[in-house]
Amino acid sequence: MQILLLEIRKILNWKILLVLAFVNLILYYFLIDFNIKHFPNGRPSLDSYQIGAEMVKNYGPHMDESEKADFKIKYDEEVRKADEFFRGREDFKKIGIQSYIEYQNADHDNKELEELRYKVIFNEEVDLFWELQERERLLEFHKNQEMIIANEIGRANSFGKQHLNELKKTGQYDLYPEVSLSNFSDIITNIAIAVLISVVLVISPIFLSDRSRNLVDLQYTSKVGRSIFKRKLAAGLISAFIVMTVLLAIYLGIYSLNHPSIFFEVPLNSFIGGVYWYNLTFFQYIVLSTCAIYVLGFLLTFISMSISNLVPSYIALIGIQVPVILGLLIFGLKYLLNLVVSMWLPIWLVPACYILLIAIVIGFVMYLWKRERKLDIVL
Repeated sequence: MQILLLEIRKILNWKILLVLAFVNLILYYFLIDFNIKHFPNGRPSLDSYQIGAEMVKNYGPHMDESEKADFKIKYDEEVRKADEFFRGREDFKKIGIQSYIEYQNADHDNKELEELRYKVIFNEEVDLFWELQERERLLEFHKNQEMIIANEIGRANSFGKQHLNELKKTGQYDLYPEVSLSNFSDIITNIAIAVLISVVLVISPIFLSDRSRNLVDLQYTSKVGRSIFKRKLAAGLISAFIVMTVLLAIYLGIYSLNHPSIFFEVPLNSFIGGVYWYNLTFFQYIVLSTCAIYVLGFLLTFISMSISNLVPSYIALIGIQVPVILGLLIFGLKYLLNLVVSMWLPIWLVPACYILLIAIVIGFVMYLWKRERKLDIVL
Protein backbone atom coordinates (compact mmCIF):
# COMPACT_ATOMS: atom_id res chain seq x y z
CA MET A 1 0.00 0.00 0.00
CA GLN A 2 2.82 2.42 0.81
CA ILE A 3 4.41 1.80 -2.59
CA LEU A 4 1.04 2.36 -4.29
CA LEU A 5 0.50 5.66 -2.46
CA LEU A 6 4.07 6.71 -3.26
CA GLU A 7 3.52 6.00 -6.96
CA ILE A 8 0.27 8.00 -6.94
CA ARG A 9 2.08 10.92 -5.29
CA LYS A 10 4.82 10.69 -7.92
CA ILE A 11 2.21 10.83 -10.69
CA LEU A 12 0.10 13.62 -9.17
CA ASN A 13 2.98 15.84 -8.10
CA TRP A 14 2.50 19.59 -7.77
CA LYS A 15 4.37 20.34 -11.01
CA ILE A 16 2.15 18.15 -13.17
CA LEU A 17 -0.96 19.46 -11.39
CA LEU A 18 0.12 23.01 -12.15
CA VAL A 19 0.67 22.13 -15.81
CA LEU A 20 -2.68 20.32 -15.82
CA ALA A 21 -4.50 23.38 -14.49
CA PHE A 22 -2.85 25.63 -17.08
CA VAL A 23 -3.63 23.26 -19.97
CA ASN A 24 -7.27 22.95 -18.89
CA LEU A 25 -7.67 26.70 -18.65
CA ILE A 26 -6.51 26.98 -22.25
CA LEU A 27 -8.67 24.06 -23.41
CA TYR A 28 -11.70 25.46 -21.58
CA TYR A 29 -11.26 28.86 -23.19
CA PHE A 30 -10.87 27.48 -26.72
CA LEU A 31 -13.25 24.49 -26.60
CA ILE A 32 -15.96 24.95 -23.99
CA ASP A 33 -16.32 28.58 -22.97
CA PHE A 34 -18.26 29.67 -26.09
CA ASN A 35 -20.95 26.98 -25.69
CA ILE A 36 -21.50 28.07 -22.09
CA LYS A 37 -21.44 31.85 -22.46
CA HIS A 38 -23.45 31.90 -25.67
CA PHE A 39 -26.22 29.45 -24.91
CA PRO A 40 -28.78 29.76 -26.31
CA ASN A 41 -26.75 31.19 -29.18
CA GLY A 42 -28.88 34.08 -30.44
CA ARG A 43 -32.30 33.77 -31.95
CA PRO A 44 -34.29 31.68 -32.69
CA SER A 45 -32.23 29.36 -30.42
CA LEU A 46 -33.29 31.37 -27.36
CA ASP A 47 -36.96 31.05 -28.33
CA SER A 48 -36.50 27.36 -29.11
CA TYR A 49 -35.11 26.71 -25.62
CA GLN A 50 -37.79 28.78 -23.88
CA ILE A 51 -40.68 27.23 -25.80
CA GLY A 52 -39.24 23.74 -25.21
CA ALA A 53 -39.00 24.44 -21.48
CA GLU A 54 -42.60 25.69 -21.53
CA MET A 55 -43.71 22.51 -23.34
CA VAL A 56 -42.05 20.25 -20.75
CA LYS A 57 -43.58 22.30 -17.94
CA ASN A 58 -47.07 22.12 -19.47
CA TYR A 59 -47.08 18.61 -20.94
CA GLY A 60 -44.29 16.71 -19.22
CA PRO A 61 -41.74 14.51 -21.07
CA HIS A 62 -44.44 12.95 -23.30
CA MET A 63 -47.12 14.52 -25.49
CA ASP A 64 -50.43 12.92 -26.46
CA GLU A 65 -52.78 14.10 -29.20
CA SER A 66 -54.75 16.39 -26.89
CA GLU A 67 -51.53 18.08 -25.78
CA LYS A 68 -50.42 18.54 -29.39
CA ALA A 69 -53.81 20.15 -30.05
CA ASP A 70 -53.31 22.40 -27.02
CA PHE A 71 -49.94 23.47 -28.39
CA LYS A 72 -51.68 24.41 -31.66
CA ILE A 73 -54.25 26.43 -29.67
CA LYS A 74 -51.45 28.37 -27.98
CA TYR A 75 -50.00 29.10 -31.40
CA ASP A 76 -53.39 30.43 -32.57
CA GLU A 77 -53.50 32.68 -29.48
CA GLU A 78 -50.06 34.05 -30.44
CA VAL A 79 -51.34 34.69 -33.97
CA ARG A 80 -54.23 36.74 -32.54
CA LYS A 81 -51.71 38.78 -30.56
CA ALA A 82 -49.80 39.38 -33.78
CA ASP A 83 -53.03 40.50 -35.48
CA GLU A 84 -53.55 43.06 -32.71
CA PHE A 85 -49.95 44.19 -33.14
CA PHE A 86 -50.43 44.87 -36.86
CA ARG A 87 -53.73 46.65 -36.33
CA GLY A 88 -51.99 49.03 -33.95
CA ARG A 89 -49.09 49.85 -36.28
CA GLU A 90 -49.63 52.70 -38.74
CA ASP A 91 -46.46 51.85 -40.66
CA PHE A 92 -47.84 48.41 -41.55
CA LYS A 93 -51.30 49.79 -42.32
CA LYS A 94 -49.76 52.07 -44.93
CA ILE A 95 -48.56 49.07 -46.94
CA GLY A 96 -51.80 47.12 -46.45
CA ILE A 97 -50.70 44.71 -43.70
CA GLN A 98 -53.31 44.39 -40.91
CA SER A 99 -53.01 40.71 -39.92
CA TYR A 100 -50.38 38.05 -39.42
CA ILE A 101 -51.67 36.05 -42.38
CA GLU A 102 -51.25 39.08 -44.64
CA TYR A 103 -47.76 39.57 -43.20
CA GLN A 104 -46.82 35.97 -43.99
CA ASN A 105 -48.30 36.00 -47.50
CA ALA A 106 -46.99 39.41 -48.52
CA ASP A 107 -44.57 39.78 -51.42
CA HIS A 108 -41.06 39.44 -50.01
CA ASP A 109 -39.69 41.48 -52.90
CA ASN A 110 -41.53 44.49 -51.49
CA LYS A 111 -38.64 46.67 -50.30
CA GLU A 112 -40.79 48.71 -47.89
CA LEU A 113 -42.17 45.55 -46.27
CA GLU A 114 -38.71 44.03 -45.91
CA GLU A 115 -37.46 47.19 -44.20
CA LEU A 116 -40.36 47.03 -41.73
CA ARG A 117 -39.79 43.30 -41.20
CA TYR A 118 -36.12 43.93 -40.42
CA LYS A 119 -37.07 46.81 -38.11
CA VAL A 120 -39.57 44.73 -36.10
CA ILE A 121 -37.52 41.54 -35.88
CA PHE A 122 -33.95 42.82 -35.53
CA ASN A 123 -34.11 46.44 -34.37
CA GLU A 124 -37.14 46.31 -32.08
CA GLU A 125 -36.61 42.57 -31.34
CA VAL A 126 -40.32 41.93 -30.87
CA ASP A 127 -40.34 38.53 -29.12
CA LEU A 128 -43.72 37.59 -30.56
CA PHE A 129 -42.41 37.10 -34.10
CA TRP A 130 -39.40 35.04 -33.02
CA GLU A 131 -41.71 32.83 -30.93
CA LEU A 132 -44.22 32.43 -33.76
CA GLN A 133 -41.43 31.37 -36.09
CA GLU A 134 -40.28 28.66 -33.68
CA ARG A 135 -43.83 27.47 -32.91
CA GLU A 136 -44.49 27.14 -36.63
CA ARG A 137 -41.35 25.03 -37.04
CA LEU A 138 -42.42 22.71 -34.21
CA LEU A 139 -45.98 22.44 -35.56
CA GLU A 140 -44.54 21.53 -38.95
CA PHE A 141 -42.64 18.63 -37.35
CA HIS A 142 -45.76 17.56 -35.43
CA LYS A 143 -47.80 17.67 -38.63
CA ASN A 144 -45.24 15.69 -40.66
CA GLN A 145 -44.46 13.03 -38.07
CA GLU A 146 -45.84 10.22 -40.23
CA MET A 147 -43.83 11.29 -43.26
CA ILE A 148 -40.61 11.74 -41.25
CA ILE A 149 -40.80 8.31 -39.61
CA ALA A 150 -41.78 6.71 -42.96
CA ASN A 151 -38.61 8.13 -44.53
CA GLU A 152 -36.52 6.74 -41.66
CA ILE A 153 -38.18 3.33 -41.98
CA GLY A 154 -37.58 3.36 -45.74
CA ARG A 155 -33.80 3.58 -45.38
CA ALA A 156 -33.40 1.35 -42.30
CA ASN A 157 -32.38 -2.32 -42.28
CA SER A 158 -34.81 -5.02 -41.13
CA PHE A 159 -33.86 -4.67 -37.45
CA GLY A 160 -34.04 -0.89 -37.70
CA LYS A 161 -37.48 -1.07 -39.36
CA GLN A 162 -38.78 -3.12 -36.42
CA HIS A 163 -37.43 -0.59 -33.92
CA LEU A 164 -38.82 2.38 -35.85
CA ASN A 165 -42.24 0.77 -36.25
CA GLU A 166 -42.41 0.32 -32.49
CA LEU A 167 -41.40 3.96 -32.04
CA LYS A 168 -44.04 5.00 -34.58
CA LYS A 169 -46.77 3.36 -32.49
CA THR A 170 -45.85 5.50 -29.48
CA GLY A 171 -45.96 8.79 -31.42
CA GLN A 172 -43.15 10.07 -29.18
CA TYR A 173 -40.70 11.39 -31.74
CA ASP A 174 -39.88 14.80 -33.23
CA LEU A 175 -41.84 16.64 -30.55
CA TYR A 176 -39.48 18.88 -28.58
CA PRO A 177 -36.88 21.45 -29.70
CA GLU A 178 -33.40 19.97 -30.06
CA VAL A 179 -31.40 23.03 -28.95
CA SER A 180 -30.46 21.70 -25.49
CA LEU A 181 -29.53 18.23 -26.79
CA SER A 182 -27.41 19.74 -29.59
CA ASN A 183 -25.67 21.99 -27.07
CA PHE A 184 -24.82 18.99 -24.90
CA SER A 185 -23.48 17.04 -27.90
CA ASP A 186 -21.11 19.89 -28.72
CA ILE A 187 -20.02 20.42 -25.12
CA ILE A 188 -19.51 16.76 -24.18
CA THR A 189 -17.21 16.25 -27.19
CA ASN A 190 -15.03 19.15 -26.10
CA ILE A 191 -15.14 18.03 -22.47
CA ALA A 192 -13.97 14.59 -23.60
CA ILE A 193 -11.07 16.15 -25.53
CA ALA A 194 -9.97 18.16 -22.47
CA VAL A 195 -10.29 15.18 -20.10
CA LEU A 196 -8.49 12.69 -22.37
CA ILE A 197 -5.62 15.07 -23.10
CA SER A 198 -5.28 15.63 -19.34
CA VAL A 199 -5.15 11.88 -18.67
CA VAL A 200 -2.40 11.37 -21.25
CA LEU A 201 -0.47 14.35 -19.89
CA VAL A 202 -0.53 12.95 -16.36
CA ILE A 203 0.08 9.27 -17.12
CA SER A 204 2.61 9.34 -19.97
CA PRO A 205 5.82 9.74 -17.89
CA ILE A 206 4.92 6.98 -15.41
CA PHE A 207 7.55 4.40 -16.53
CA LEU A 208 9.83 6.58 -18.60
CA SER A 209 10.62 8.92 -15.71
CA ASP A 210 12.06 6.02 -13.65
CA ARG A 211 14.06 4.73 -16.61
CA SER A 212 15.49 8.16 -17.39
CA ARG A 213 16.80 8.36 -13.81
CA ASN A 214 18.14 4.77 -13.88
CA LEU A 215 15.79 3.71 -11.08
CA VAL A 216 14.66 0.50 -12.80
CA ASP A 217 17.99 -1.26 -12.12
CA LEU A 218 17.71 -0.39 -8.43
CA GLN A 219 14.08 -1.51 -8.25
CA TYR A 220 14.87 -4.91 -9.71
CA THR A 221 17.48 -5.62 -7.06
CA SER A 222 14.77 -5.58 -4.37
CA LYS A 223 12.38 -8.38 -3.49
CA VAL A 224 9.32 -6.52 -4.78
CA GLY A 225 11.14 -4.99 -7.75
CA ARG A 226 9.27 -6.62 -10.63
CA SER A 227 5.89 -6.36 -8.86
CA ILE A 228 6.31 -2.56 -8.98
CA PHE A 229 5.10 -2.86 -12.59
CA LYS A 230 1.67 -3.95 -11.36
CA ARG A 231 1.65 -1.31 -8.65
CA LYS A 232 2.45 1.34 -11.25
CA LEU A 233 -0.44 0.12 -13.37
CA ALA A 234 -2.76 0.36 -10.37
CA ALA A 235 -1.39 3.79 -9.45
CA GLY A 236 -1.89 4.95 -13.03
CA LEU A 237 -5.50 3.78 -13.09
CA ILE A 238 -6.27 5.39 -9.72
CA SER A 239 -4.58 8.63 -10.75
CA ALA A 240 -6.46 8.68 -14.06
CA PHE A 241 -9.73 8.08 -12.21
CA ILE A 242 -9.01 10.98 -9.85
CA VAL A 243 -8.12 13.33 -12.71
CA MET A 244 -11.18 12.35 -14.78
CA THR A 245 -13.55 12.59 -11.82
CA VAL A 246 -12.34 16.03 -10.76
CA LEU A 247 -12.38 17.42 -14.30
CA LEU A 248 -15.77 15.93 -15.16
CA ALA A 249 -17.24 17.28 -11.93
CA ILE A 250 -15.91 20.76 -12.77
CA TYR A 251 -16.91 20.74 -16.44
CA LEU A 252 -20.35 19.19 -15.92
CA GLY A 253 -20.91 21.62 -13.06
CA ILE A 254 -20.15 24.47 -15.46
CA TYR A 255 -22.43 22.84 -18.07
CA SER A 256 -25.29 22.92 -15.55
CA LEU A 257 -25.26 26.72 -15.97
CA ASN A 258 -27.03 26.07 -19.30
CA HIS A 259 -30.00 24.74 -17.28
CA PRO A 260 -30.49 21.44 -19.13
CA SER A 261 -32.32 19.85 -16.19
CA ILE A 262 -35.76 20.88 -17.47
CA PHE A 263 -35.25 18.34 -20.30
CA PHE A 264 -33.74 15.52 -18.21
CA GLU A 265 -36.83 13.29 -18.39
CA VAL A 266 -37.47 13.82 -22.13
CA PRO A 267 -36.62 10.71 -24.21
CA LEU A 268 -33.92 11.18 -26.86
CA ASN A 269 -36.26 10.19 -29.68
CA SER A 270 -38.68 12.93 -28.64
CA PHE A 271 -36.15 15.60 -29.63
CA ILE A 272 -36.24 16.82 -33.21
CA GLY A 273 -33.54 15.75 -35.62
CA GLY A 274 -32.27 12.32 -34.59
CA VAL A 275 -33.28 8.68 -34.16
CA TYR A 276 -31.70 6.48 -31.49
CA TRP A 277 -31.51 2.73 -30.89
CA TYR A 278 -32.33 3.07 -27.22
CA ASN A 279 -35.04 5.37 -25.94
CA LEU A 280 -32.91 6.78 -23.15
CA THR A 281 -33.94 9.93 -21.37
CA PHE A 282 -31.73 12.99 -21.78
CA PHE A 283 -30.33 12.46 -18.26
CA GLN A 284 -29.55 8.80 -18.97
CA TYR A 285 -27.78 9.89 -22.16
CA ILE A 286 -25.64 12.32 -20.13
CA VAL A 287 -24.74 9.50 -17.73
CA LEU A 288 -23.95 7.14 -20.64
CA SER A 289 -21.72 9.78 -22.28
CA THR A 290 -19.90 10.32 -18.98
CA CYS A 291 -19.33 6.56 -18.61
CA ALA A 292 -18.01 6.46 -22.19
CA ILE A 293 -15.46 9.15 -21.32
CA TYR A 294 -14.34 7.09 -18.32
CA VAL A 295 -13.91 3.97 -20.48
CA LEU A 296 -11.98 5.90 -23.14
CA GLY A 297 -9.90 7.52 -20.40
CA PHE A 298 -8.94 4.16 -18.91
CA LEU A 299 -8.10 2.78 -22.36
CA LEU A 300 -5.85 5.77 -23.01
CA THR A 301 -4.32 5.28 -19.57
CA PHE A 302 -3.30 1.72 -20.45
CA ILE A 303 -2.05 2.81 -23.88
CA SER A 304 -0.01 5.67 -22.40
CA MET A 305 1.52 3.43 -19.73
CA SER A 306 2.35 0.76 -22.32
CA ILE A 307 4.07 3.25 -24.61
CA SER A 308 5.89 4.77 -21.63
CA ASN A 309 7.15 1.30 -20.73
CA LEU A 310 8.54 0.66 -24.20
CA VAL A 311 9.99 3.88 -25.58
CA PRO A 312 13.58 4.94 -24.83
CA SER A 313 13.05 8.72 -24.63
CA TYR A 314 10.52 11.52 -24.19
CA ILE A 315 10.88 12.45 -27.88
CA ALA A 316 9.88 8.92 -28.88
CA LEU A 317 7.03 9.05 -26.35
CA ILE A 318 5.64 12.22 -27.91
CA GLY A 319 6.21 10.96 -31.45
CA ILE A 320 4.19 7.78 -30.86
CA GLN A 321 1.49 9.24 -28.63
CA VAL A 322 0.55 12.24 -30.78
CA PRO A 323 -0.85 10.24 -33.76
CA VAL A 324 -2.61 7.82 -31.39
CA ILE A 325 -4.31 10.65 -29.49
CA LEU A 326 -5.15 12.64 -32.62
CA GLY A 327 -6.64 9.53 -34.23
CA LEU A 328 -8.87 8.93 -31.23
CA LEU A 329 -9.91 12.56 -30.82
CA ILE A 330 -10.52 13.30 -34.51
CA PHE A 331 -12.04 10.01 -35.66
CA GLY A 332 -12.80 7.90 -32.61
CA LEU A 333 -14.88 10.34 -30.56
CA LYS A 334 -17.43 10.73 -33.35
CA TYR A 335 -18.30 7.03 -33.23
CA LEU A 336 -17.44 6.11 -29.64
CA LEU A 337 -19.12 9.12 -28.02
CA ASN A 338 -21.29 11.30 -30.28
CA LEU A 339 -23.00 8.45 -32.13
CA VAL A 340 -22.93 5.94 -29.29
CA VAL A 341 -26.70 5.15 -29.55
CA SER A 342 -27.49 6.77 -32.89
CA MET A 343 -29.30 4.83 -35.61
CA TRP A 344 -26.86 6.31 -38.12
CA LEU A 345 -24.65 3.36 -37.13
CA PRO A 346 -25.50 -0.37 -36.90
CA ILE A 347 -26.59 -1.29 -33.38
CA TRP A 348 -23.65 -3.69 -32.95
CA LEU A 349 -20.87 -1.39 -34.22
CA VAL A 350 -20.16 0.81 -31.17
CA PRO A 351 -20.28 -2.06 -28.60
CA ALA A 352 -18.06 -4.14 -30.90
CA CYS A 353 -15.54 -1.28 -31.17
CA TYR A 354 -15.39 -0.93 -27.38
CA ILE A 355 -15.02 -4.69 -26.86
CA LEU A 356 -12.28 -4.89 -29.51
CA LEU A 357 -10.35 -1.93 -28.05
CA ILE A 358 -10.62 -3.31 -24.51
CA ALA A 359 -9.46 -6.78 -25.64
CA ILE A 360 -6.49 -5.34 -27.57
CA VAL A 361 -5.38 -3.13 -24.68
CA ILE A 362 -5.75 -5.88 -22.06
CA GLY A 363 -3.88 -8.33 -24.29
CA PHE A 364 -1.05 -5.84 -24.82
CA VAL A 365 -0.77 -5.12 -21.08
CA MET A 366 -0.61 -8.86 -20.34
CA TYR A 367 2.15 -9.17 -22.93
CA LEU A 368 4.08 -6.36 -21.21
CA TRP A 369 3.68 -8.05 -17.83
CA LYS A 370 5.05 -11.35 -19.15
CA ARG A 371 7.85 -9.45 -20.81
CA GLU A 372 8.59 -7.64 -17.55
CA ARG A 373 8.88 -10.90 -15.61
CA LYS A 374 11.46 -12.27 -18.08
CA LEU A 375 13.34 -9.05 -18.73
CA ASP A 376 17.07 -9.13 -18.01
CA ILE A 377 18.91 -6.19 -16.57
CA VAL A 378 21.97 -5.34 -18.65
CA LEU A 379 24.75 -3.82 -16.55
